[in-house]
Amino acid sequence: MTTGSRVLGVLGVLASLLGMQTLAGSTPLPRPVVMLLPSEQRLAGVGDGLRRGYRLAQEQSEVCGGLPPELGLGWVPPASNPLRALEAGPPLSLLIAPPAAPLAAYGQLAERLEATVLLPLQRGLSLRQLASLRGSERLWPLTPARSEAADQLARAAVSRGWKRVMVIRDGSAEAGQWAERFVGTLQLAGGSSIGAAEEPIRVDPAQTKDWAQLLDDVSWYRPQALMVITRPGSPLARAAAAAQWPEALALVWPFATWRDLARPQLGIGTTSQGPGWGPFEQAFRRRWGYPPGLVEAAGYDAGQLTVVAAVPVQATGRLGWDLRWLNARLSATDLCSSLALRRAGQQLALKGAASKLDLVPAGSPNAELQLSDRPTRP
Repeated sequence: MTTGSRVLGVLGVLASLLGMQTLAGSTPLPRPVVMLLPSEQRLAGVGDGLRRGYRLAQEQSEVCGGLPPELGLGWVPPASNPLRALEAGPPLSLLIAPPAAPLAAYGQLAERLEATVLLPLQRGLSLRQLASLRGSERLWPLTPARSEAADQLARAAVSRGWKRVMVIRDGSAEAGQWAERFVGTLQLAGGSSIGAAEEPIRVDPAQTKDWAQLLDDVSWYRPQALMVITRPGSPLARAAAAAQWPEALALVWPFATWRDLARPQLGIGTTSQGPGWGPFEQAFRRRWGYPPGLVEAAGYDAGQLTVVAAVPVQATGRLGWDLRWLNARLSATDLCSSLALRRAGQQLALKGAASKLDLVPAGSPNAELQLSDRPTRP
């Protein structure tokens, strides 16, 4: 087996079930679009969700008279660079990258192959350096950065009158970035981060002395809300939920609230949504029989962009693989209307399911995240 065939393995059974072509010899030349999926078994569900969302967009475009482009499928190990395998194959115009792709490698790949690269599930720390990477003008994130949730929670806290907020976090790098963004937005919205150092407090509830100090600080500074930056179900989340805080203190979480407490709570959902979420969610349920999440919505948005990009402009025959026909300043239209606008050579904005699809190269789109208020338990 060659290096290329090891990197881009073919899983023909699943591909045929979804009506897609694989990277085997059956793919016509040139293959315009390739989707790379994680090869690890534990991430199989992510690949399934992306393909199902993508397939739904294909089917809807066919109903509108569109002709979806052929799709090549490949499976790659996490953090691997598929450049050699892709260079050895037929030319491609658009690549759908796997989750958490190594951005420096994919920027070089995009530049070398002169291809547009969609990043359907790129949301973490790596996005901070995206604009400075080689080839970044060809990299298009499709889902909002996780920091957008920090912005919405900070503004929501201030709107509820919780302007004096103490911020605590666990020791992860992502929590540190999240805390930095939350505090910055909180201050811009008219609030303040309070405490002995007026900055997020890194705390481990297993350290008895440090946890006792935190309880004393809350009693002394009397914040109106405590922002607890950690993952759901973590030791810090459990300790914060069980602690005997002052009665009026509200708890704010970077995830949806999950239990009743004797105090008000504010959380935020993890599934970002765009203006097209409602129709997409209904259509996905009918097609696949289960409710979609962010993964499926990201696959659908990648499919929408792909089928519209593949439409030739009637006057020139030009295809839109560079995505320069997108214009976020316009009113967003559904897929059928977008296909018609593209045929006419007009700029357009698509109704995204996972985000607002207000796309720019090397920049994350915006989205709507659902806040979850949980009032004080009686």
